[in-house]
Amino acid sequence: MPAPQTRVELTFTADRTQLFTAWNAVANLADMAGKVTVTVKAENPAGLDKAKLQNGVIEPLREAELIQ
Repeated sequence: MPAPQTRVELTFTADRTQLFTAWNAVANLADMAGKVTVTVKAENPAGLDKAKLQNGVIEPLREAELIQ
């Protein structure tokens, strides 16, 4: 009998719509594993709006105690 799979690592690039679909799959994985580690990378050569980044990304993640 083969050993059970104990680890999975996935990398993908997604737009907003695809991210909503992927999030359900990641939530299913969290149910199976107890927790998942999420690494997010984003870049825009024209630059990211500092206020939108702070108010729409950083603060909600801090409020959820996901980042410091």
